[in-house]
Amino acid sequence: MWQDFLGGWIGLRARWRGYGLPVFASPFLLSALIAAIGGDEDIVLGSALGFGASLLAAWLLRRGRRGDTDRAAWAMAAGTALGGYFAADLGMVFPALLAGGAFFGTRLMYAALPEAAPPPPPPAPPGPIEESRIRLARIETVAARLADPRLRNVAQAMGGVLDDLTVRPDRLPMARRFLTVQLDGLERITARLEAGAAPPVNLPPLLDELQRTAGDLRAKLQREESEALEIQVKVLSDRLREEGYR
Repeated sequence: MWQDFLGGWIGLRARWRGYGLPVFASPFLLSALIAAIGGDEDIVLGSALGFGASLLAAWLLRRGRRGDTDRAAWAMAAGTALGGYFAADLGMVFPALLAGGAFFGTRLMYAALPEAAPPPPPPAPPGPIEESRIRLARIETVAARLADPRLRNVAQAMGGVLDDLTVRPDRLPMARRFLTVQLDGLERITARLEAGAAPPVNLPPLLDELQRTAGDLRAKLQREESEALEIQVKVLSDRLREEGYR
């Protein structure tokens, strides 16, 4: 029972976090009004600083970032000291004592309440391969809706190129022209077809050529990998022979 009551009380404090500070500092408003009528500028200044500091502290507590409780306590301490110095004309020592009480009082009121974690960093923008996959996915969706097997085959062939580049991203410079020219062209063609354009007679041969080009690029990438493997095998064989193992 007591645990439920305590949990509910803490939850209520968290929802109303910080709103009590301007309430505590509300007498500054009355003193500022009376001083303004009487023409006492120091009291008006001290009251404005004191109440403004309470608003700043409340905003910091409502923001709830890590360390904001201490910042709010320092804001309340500064506002209390300035209010006591200018508005109440208490000299230097007594406003400093009041500031200490305001600091520790704010800490005691709000230190136990949870603070929000710092906001997560924004997600990194997609790389060229991820961006190309997103574009190809849109093309495949349109191809399925249009029931165009040639367009779907080209998209799948280009997806195979992206699969090879995902495994070996260092080969990306070899396919950069492919991604920027052919994928861009296929995307434009798909947009026109989706908008209702009638396919010209030379479109099927062009799609076949794009599919063949994608296959040729994959074969080139695989051939270079095979050549690199042969070089590695030869280098290792020569090294073993030099070391006397063969």
